Amino acid sequence: MLTPGDREFAGSAVLDRDGFGSPELSALTVALSRLAAASDGVADAVARHDRLALVDCTEQADALVEEVGRLNTALSDDERALLPHVGVPELCNRLAAGARRNAYLIEQAWATDAALMRLLLGLGRVDPDGNISGYSANPGPTYVDRGA
Repeated sequence: MLTPGDREFAGSAVLDRDGFGSPELSALTVALSRLAAASDGVADAVARHDRLALVDCTEQADALVEEVGRLNTALSDDERALLPHVGVPELCNRLAAGARRNAYLIEQAWATDAALMRLLLGLGRVDPDGNISGYSANPGPTYVDRGA
């Protein structure tokens, strides 16, 4: 099993063993692997409510996106033909799944924070009678004028 630091060596070892690829192609697969690891770090930080780790992982991901863009433009047509052989489509699928997962986790965190804020703000409400009401206090009976 690979540890987080071993992922970059695993991608380059595959390229060297198979005898094809270039330094740019190898660097691209390493950068994509590191970007997927940063995406996993974002999910972990959101789950742990760790803002500092979230900021750190986001900064790493931003730098890696720039590196991937630079490496992508440096690839030749022959190198682009080798992308499926070195696992780039699988890495892209992993990144897409990670982005969907992270979006869901962040949406859930926002919903939880919004519900908590409604709860906290609702605790201090004062009724017209001067009584303090709770979050889901019954407003009292409602009357319908049947003669209207």
